[in-house]
Amino acid sequence: MDQRDEPTANCVIHLNTEKGLRGGEVQTLGLMACMRDSAQACQLLAWEGGRLEEKARELGLPVLCWRPRGELDLRAVFLLRRLVKKTSAEILHAHTAHALTLGVLARTGLPGVRVVASRRVSFPLRSWLSRLKYAKADAVVAVSGEIRDGLLAQGLAPDRLTVIHSGVDLSRFESLPSSQEARASFGIPAGRRVVGVVGALAAHKGHAVLFKALSRLKNLSGGIQVMAAGEGPLRDSLAEQASALGLDVRWLGYLKEPARLYPALDCLVLPSISGEGSPGVIKEAAAAGVPVVATDVGGAGEILRSGREALLVKPGDVKGLADSLLALLEDGETSRRLASAALERIKAFSMERMAECHMALYRRILATA
Repeated sequence: MDQRDEPTANCVIHLNTEKGLRGGEVQTLGLMACMRDSAQACQLLAWEGGRLEEKARELGLPVLCWRPRGELDLRAVFLLRRLVKKTSAEILHAHTAHALTLGVLARTGLPGVRVVASRRVSFPLRSWLSRLKYAKADAVVAVSGEIRDGLLAQGLAPDRLTVIHSGVDLSRFESLPSSQEARASFGIPAGRRVVGVVGALAAHKGHAVLFKALSRLKNLSGGIQVMAAGEGPLRDSLAEQASALGLDVRWLGYLKEPARLYPALDCLVLPSISGEGSPGVIKEAAAAGVPVVATDVGGAGEILRSGREALLVKPGDVKGLADSLLALLEDGETSRRLASAALERIKAFSMERMAECHMALYRRILATA
C-alpha cells in the first residue's frame, strides 16, 4: 500500500501520568509538536498542575488533565473512554507504565481503538500485571535495541515490538552562546576544567561512581569544576560524598533549558549503571558539540559508538571512567574528533525523524485488521 493511501488516525490520545518533566515527557511533547505540524490530530492527557501540563500549554499543544489514583483507577478509565468517544480517537499512546494499564482498560469493548506503549527503561517487567498489559498492547515502542531484546526475553511477541530511539530537538542548539559566554554566565573561573552531569539524583544514574572517578583526577592542572543538573532523593548524600572526596560540585537543580549549560563544559558524562533507554542527555551534548564519556548502558552505544563518537566504559568501572575523562580533558585533538563525529551522527536522531517513525507505526497498526 502506498503511504499516501494508508489510514491516518482520526486522533491519537497521548497518556502520561508523571507529575514532573523528564525525558519521557520531553519526548511526548516533541512527538505531539511534530504531529501538529503534520496536521495529525492529537490530544494529551497530563497530570493536573504538573510540569508536563504547564509545558504543553506553553507550547500551545492540546492538553486535558487527570489525576489517576494508581493504574487501576476506574474513574480515570471512564474519563478516558468518554474522551475516546468524543474525539473518535483510534489510538491511545501510553507514555508511562501506569498509563498503559489505564489505556488497556479504557479500550475494552472499543474494537476500533489501538493501544501503543512506549518502553523507555531497561528494567525488566517485574510483575504479572506488567507482563500482561504490555502483551495486550497492539504495539510496544522500545527506545533501544537492548530494551527490545529484554522484552523479547520476557515473552513479548516480536511482531508487536518496534525500536524507535528518542529524538532530540536540534533547533535548540543552533544559536548557543560561546564557551566563554556560557562559563561567564555560570561564574566559572578561567582555567578550570568543567565536567557536566545531567540527570536525576538517583542511585541508578551513577553519580557516586562518577565522583569516585573524579577523585582520581583532583590533581589535574587547573582543577575540575563539576556542574550537576537535576533533582532527586540522593541530593544530600551525594553532596556529602562529594565534599568528603574534596570535589568542587555546583548543584544546579532542575534546569528548564539545559542547552545553555553545554557550551560551558569540557565534556559531558553519563555515568549510569542501569535503567537507561535512549539517553537524551548524550544526544543533547552531541548536538551542542560537547564530547561525551558514557557508560555502555541501554541504547547509549547505539547512539554514540565507542571510539567513534564518544568514549564508552562498562557500568560501575571507576578506573575506566577516570581514564576516559582524563583522555578527553588532556587530549584536545581526541575531544574535537569525537565531538565533530557525534555532531554529524546525531542528525539521524532528530525529533522529526522520531515522529515520522511513530506516525508510520500508527498507520501500520491501523491497517492491520
